[in-house]
Amino acid sequence: MTKLLALLLACLAIGLVACGGDDEESGGGADTGGAATTEEPAAGGGGGGGTEVSMNSIQFDPSDVTVKAGETITFVNNESVPHDVHKSSGPGPDFASGPSGGMQEGDTFELTLDEAGSYEYVCDVHAPGMSGTITVE
Repeated sequence: MTKLLALLLACLAIGLVACGGDDEESGGGADTGGAATTEEPAAGGGGGGGTEVSMNSIQFDPSDVTVKAGETITFVNNESVPHDVHKSSGPGPDFASGPSGGMQEGDTFELTLDEAGSYEYVCDVHAPGMSGTITVE
């Protein structure tokens, strides 16, 4: 029993170190200008089509997606580890799901991009390994 408890505590400690701990930063909201529209939480199905990106095992799945301009990408945190979505490069204004690590298990972030191009994004908590690309046609 003692060995099991020690193993459990060791795994918990490793998990906290690997996930960056709790870096509560107060940050401003996303700049949503004319090219990007962000909403949180998801409010039901719109008619614009789109795709879903899952956050699982400290990865975006799929990490690279292609959508038409005006379609919605819905990011869903499907694990107990906090995540976020932040634009790292691409056309138009920046977008963000909120503060670093602000998406808890079950949270969603909807993003609609109207400008064609390639957008790079990351989870600030787990960058550079947790990243992806959105291609808007």
